[in-house]
Amino acid sequence: MAKKRAAIGFKGLALAPIVENTLVSYDAGAGEALPFAGSMSRTAKESSTDLFYDDDLYAQIKNVSGEDVEIRLAEIPLERMAALGLGTYDETTNTLEADFNVSGKEYALRFVVDTVSNLPFYFNYRVFQLAGIKFDNFTTKQDSVTVCEVIITGVFKRPSMTTLAPWAVMQLAEDKSNEADCIAFLTAQEQKPIA
Repeated sequence: MAKKRAAIGFKGLALAPIVENTLVSYDAGAGEALPFAGSMSRTAKESSTDLFYDDDLYAQIKNVSGEDVEIRLAEIPLERMAALGLGTYDETTNTLEADFNVSGKEYALRFVVDTVSNLPFYFNYRVFQLAGIKFDNFTTKQDSVTVCEVIITGVFKRPSMTTLAPWAVMQLAEDKSNEADCIAFLTAQEQKPIA
């Protein structure tokens, strides 16, 4: 019987800093885990143009330049927030001095999406431009506990290297023979072209 491939949730979020993103090469470092991922929403950044000739639709040109992304997490350690560009972390006082804006760093965003048959997909979005990190609105505990989530916002973009696809996905084989490759897909450094 064929395995069920319907996606049921994501986990295992990792950010890999981009070392180089040029017309001739792409280099993303090793992925660093961001635990306790809650949700991710994406909205396509698209434009379209209708061309009319003789009062008939001649062509419809559509372009998707990327996706606006919002990721919600239960928590992010302060030193990781500093590494992402939110501010300066002082280890001696355990204090993050932060600003409202981040420095616009670029990362590869990688994560796991589980399936009904426990044969997960492993996604690698190659360019995620960080736009912001903030705490969600604070509320009082009252009768039920509400988590004040950490929200990361950014944009999935195309790599500068025109021959490199913006994202890739790998799936665990039914016999799990490629499990090590799938894990490396999330955590390992990625270089294109391969050195």
